[in-house]
Amino acid sequence: MPLMPTSQYDTLTAMITPAIFLTANASLIISTSNRMSRVVDRIRVLNDLVDRIGRGVTDFDYVTERLEHLRDQLHRLEWRNDRIRYALTTLYIAFTTFVGTSLALAFDVMAGNRLIALPIGLAVAGVGLLLFASVNLALEALEALRTNRLEIRFYRDLFDRRLSESRGPDSTAAL
Repeated sequence: MPLMPTSQYDTLTAMITPAIFLTANASLIISTSNRMSRVVDRIRVLNDLVDRIGRGVTDFDYVTERLEHLRDQLHRLEWRNDRIRYALTTLYIAFTTFVGTSLALAFDVMAGNRLIALPIGLAVAGVGLLLFASVNLALEALEALRTNRLEIRFYRDLFDRRLSESRGPDSTAAL
């Protein structure tokens, strides 16, 4: 059965779908770039803090525990940074595949619908890349929340430790 000829408007209509994916993808690129910036800023702050504590420039107590905590935080930030890097790279490649899908649709019409597999393949690849990026972003977000809980727990423990030490050894028996 021969393929039905398409009008120019059918081609333009078909090209709208990749444009919707492009818009969604662009939003993810912007938000992921913002997440990356926040992680980079946090890494810089913690690196500076580790440097100052290591040189004895601060008056922090429990230096060893703080340095251990900061080392753990930096390790977690490094892991998060990798997830964001994978996601951002994948999002840019997905963006490229959606642009390619749109162009392939136009070329397919000019070729008399002989390239139908090309735009479909590009679209499927783009959606798969979006899925991969989204999984990495979800993993990164979960780690960010886990890290927040650990940081809160660390400072609660420091507070409790200071409180028990300020009461002295005799006051703990009364508790």
